[in-house]
Amino acid sequence: MNEQRFLSQLEEFSTAFNDTRGNGVTRFSWSHTATLAQSWLEKEFSRMGISLRADGAGNLHAHIKGKTDLPRVIVGSHLDTVQNGAKYDGSFGLVAALETLRSFREEGFIPNRSIEFIAFAEEEGANFGTTCLGSKLITGIIKPNDLKSLCNDGTNAWDMLEKFGLDPANLENEQIVPHTVYAYLEAHVEQERRLFKNNYKLGIVKAISAMRSYRIIYHGESVFAATPLKERRDPVVSFIECHTEIQKAVASGIFPENTRFTVGQICCNPGTPIMVPGECIFTIDIRNLEISNLPAISEKIKEIIVKVAEKNGIGVDIVPLSRSGGVKMSELVQNAYKNATNELGFEYFEMNCGTALDAAPMGMVVPAGLLLVANQVNSETGEKYALPEDLCSGALVYEKTIRQLVSE
Repeated sequence: MNEQRFLSQLEEFSTAFNDTRGNGVTRFSWSHTATLAQSWLEKEFSRMGISLRADGAGNLHAHIKGKTDLPRVIVGSHLDTVQNGAKYDGSFGLVAALETLRSFREEGFIPNRSIEFIAFAEEEGANFGTTCLGSKLITGIIKPNDLKSLCNDGTNAWDMLEKFGLDPANLENEQIVPHTVYAYLEAHVEQERRLFKNNYKLGIVKAISAMRSYRIIYHGESVFAATPLKERRDPVVSFIECHTEIQKAVASGIFPENTRFTVGQICCNPGTPIMVPGECIFTIDIRNLEISNLPAISEKIKEIIVKVAEKNGIGVDIVPLSRSGGVKMSELVQNAYKNATNELGFEYFEMNCGTALDAAPMGMVVPAGLLLVANQVNSETGEKYALPEDLCSGALVYEKTIRQLVSE
């Protein structure tokens, strides 16, 4: 592996394709910026004589033929980011995979097993609120026709894909066939702070938390700000009460250990300073390591949401957005990561991961493994950043692990 080239290209890819320069990284799927990032990958792969193709969801695929027809190894990560996201989110895994494949070509290494590279689309769920959409579509967790019911501002996902020049109807023919895949390997920068807090540079993931997310719409009555408080049906008041009641429930210990809930978006309609809103719309993300815990946790939280609405005399809609995770990583890949880390003289931390990543839906259909690299935290600004030496260590472990598995 050429470490200098890897860091240079990682820096280029992570900063060049960004709609919010100077304020994190924003690169939504099926956007002009995503197209530029795709073109960059196509150029780099073409230099190796390898072509990229897009499937019906916009996932990008490249194939490197091995010596045998044994089940292949898939490597990759996601192309998109959240709004104002972390610098190396997704890009680290993609560029580490690219550098691995380039290094193999340069040294004349021909793998025993074929390798497939995938740059996944819409892992973050920024467009329609459904995380890991690209990987869920090609693993069959979400059916292509379900795209027609995923809507944002009057546009559904199926139509957006078609406008982007993709063919979602063909996704039926682009599903991953589990018995043809030996393993899926992903490398990613950690989005939590466990490695940083425990003073480790590398983490090998044992399991990825299950998650459910919902959009909640409290329907009140939009009236002028002069309306007396007792005469209002203010949905924002219900949101505040709902959030407080859920916090109390979590603090009381009625939920299983390590339950997390997050309100990630909230907006009012109309959003006018002199009007009481008629609607308060917010999202709730619920997570727990055990997928079997999620139904009961979700039902209890939905019960709180509905009770608050009934108490305050307003309407409520609860719209499911996304579900994923609750999957254990493959021991085959975990052990391969451990062997590579030990051979390179690095230490690692065995951990669970609370972040929704493509390794979760992939791990539901094929053996999957996830390697994490620590993010440092600026004590003054709270900004996350990964050290170059840690990124190189992670990329070296990733390359060595891929080499081991494609040689088996």
